[in-house]
Amino acid sequence: MRIEQLRPALASRLAASALLGLGALLPAGCGDDPAGDPQADATPDVTPDAKADTHVDVSPDVDYGDAPDPGPDVQDDAVADVAPPTSCASDDDCADGLACTVDTCGEGGFCVWTLAPETCLVNHVCRPAGATRPGAPCEVCDPAAAPYAWTALAEGAACDDGDACTEATVCTAGACVGEAVTCQDDNVCTQDSCHPDVGCVFPPVEGELACDDGDVCTTGDTCLAGVCAGPAADCDDGNPCTTDTCDPALGCVHTDDDGATCEDGDPCTVDDTCAEGACVAGPPNPCDDDNACSIDLCDVDVGCVHLPTQNPCCIGLSSVCEDGNPCTTDLCDALTGDCDYVDNTDPCDDGDACTSDDVCGQGACQGAPVSCDDGNPCTADSCHPVQGCQHQPVSEVACDDGFECTTGDTCVAGQCLGDTSGCVCEPDFAPTAAKLNQVQLGESGQPGEALDLDQDPETCAPVDQCSGGVHNALGVLASLANEPLAEAVAEGSVVLVIEAKDLQQGPFTMAVYQADLAPESAGCDFQTTTCDYLVDAGMVDNVTCAPLVELPATLTGDQISAGGPGTLFPFSLPFQGSNLEITLYNVRFEGQVTLTDGLITGVTGIIGGAVPKTELVAAVEALPDDALPISKDAVLGLLDILVVNDIDTDGDGEADAASIGIKVGGIGANLVGIAP
Repeated sequence: MRIEQLRPALASRLAASALLGLGALLPAGCGDDPAGDPQADATPDVTPDAKADTHVDVSPDVDYGDAPDPGPDVQDDAVADVAPPTSCASDDDCADGLACTVDTCGEGGFCVWTLAPETCLVNHVCRPAGATRPGAPCEVCDPAAAPYAWTALAEGAACDDGDACTEATVCTAGACVGEAVTCQDDNVCTQDSCHPDVGCVFPPVEGELACDDGDVCTTGDTCLAGVCAGPAADCDDGNPCTTDTCDPALGCVHTDDDGATCEDGDPCTVDDTCAEGACVAGPPNPCDDDNACSIDLCDVDVGCVHLPTQNPCCIGLSSVCEDGNPCTTDLCDALTGDCDYVDNTDPCDDGDACTSDDVCGQGACQGAPVSCDDGNPCTADSCHPVQGCQHQPVSEVACDDGFECTTGDTCVAGQCLGDTSGCVCEPDFAPTAAKLNQVQLGESGQPGEALDLDQDPETCAPVDQCSGGVHNALGVLASLANEPLAEAVAEGSVVLVIEAKDLQQGPFTMAVYQADLAPESAGCDFQTTTCDYLVDAGMVDNVTCAPLVELPATLTGDQISAGGPGTLFPFSLPFQGSNLEITLYNVRFEGQVTLTDGLITGVTGIIGGAVPKTELVAAVEALPDDALPISKDAVLGLLDILVVNDIDTDGDGEADAASIGIKVGGIGANLVGIAP
């Protein structure tokens, strides 16, 4: 094609490109013809300094995001230095790396760049519609108004100055202006302040600041970890004939305890009782010491006094007829001093541990033989006169363990054991069950994050993040465990199901199982729908079908309280493909249940327990080296520094385990069997 034929096509493409905002570049040499070409006037005057509505020369790696605004000196108002047109064979040859341009290979084999809908190209940076100019929140990308420049918002338009400490921000004279946020939580135990990034913050005041918690039943209130609290008021009025309580509205209340036993302070009265809030004297104290050789008197200052009698039967306070036998009644003639002994039937003790119910008969202490049969066929039962019943374990003796499914029952070291390989547990699960679809570690020792495990409001953990007696020393693990734990629960690799056996108002039994979705419930949305589950076989005794985790529980209204000392709960914390296997001791559950037609449709609450620090360290050491987001040595170092044993699990008065709180929520579930 001759140059004269090419010029009209280029002119037409340039005009079209000007309408779109971006266009094809003109080839070099197609500008003014210095030699006076007769066709030169058909070509626009394009020189290196000329401007045209053509492609903008920007860096190809610029995209939407947080790109800074280069400033007002850079212009993208559809004007740029004209460069030679780019020839192309396909759209790929025209890719400029900008998200806001549509790059195509146009007619004639030259690249054409057009601005994508709902975008702006401002200061060499792509911006989506509605984007705010960095540092100038009253200027936005408005493609309809100006696709190549920032558009000023109208006076009074809402804007966001990026400061969380301002509110009701609007554009005023081009600036985003608002009112200061008022940060006031009405808590004297916190410092009210505002942080530009997060807004109102209320950190606890430092030190012990006196305050008033509004409860007349506490005294000496002080701020602790941002909470105003104080010890219970002492309402003891020192009167044994009143019951002392505290009413939140009235304060200390003293109620007469009529009929209660008391002590009037007079040793010469007995069985004193309360009447109308006062201690009333009872009958006179007889002071009878059951000694015929004493005169029994009572002195108001010293109490009972026993004076020796003067007669032939006594030497001081001792009878001359005392024979030392508890099975004879010793009699003495007060005139002559002659003795007489009569057999009695009084209770006695023959000193033999192999007899019981000892009584006197014919002047001697006699008892019935003790039965030492412990009902265990695998012990040899005997009795020792001093030590009492003895049960010596035996082995290799045939026995019956009481289970029909076991075979070859034999005594082994005092226990009757059988082969359980033929036993198949077929439990009868209760219809009231819930699958936990929310399981998260509490992050602190504050109410709502864990439980008061020792029932002592004066203790809590960790000491720098706790109040109200709440214990959660292992809350430091929450930042490491909660994200993978939530993922494991969501994907179904961790499935915990609670069963409420014989659920009723009052006492019932709660069992906790690890489970799997039953095959017939494949595809069931276990996070929102009541599905069928199979219990992990390791969570029940395959002979008795008894749950491994079983908690005594009570239902009061819709509130459930379960567990206590002596209970155990195996628990897995997932970490990057591995599980941290721990056992919770002295497990408790406190929560709320929703019932519909007698079935559980929802449950929320907190599981609390304690893990011996030594067992926790051993569990961490057992994890693969790559199972933690930070090095294992770092985790062990943090545990050593941050985790302190705060719960006594064995009752010896010494803290031997670290507390933990687990927040849970659940929906209805059906337990249909044991997993194969």
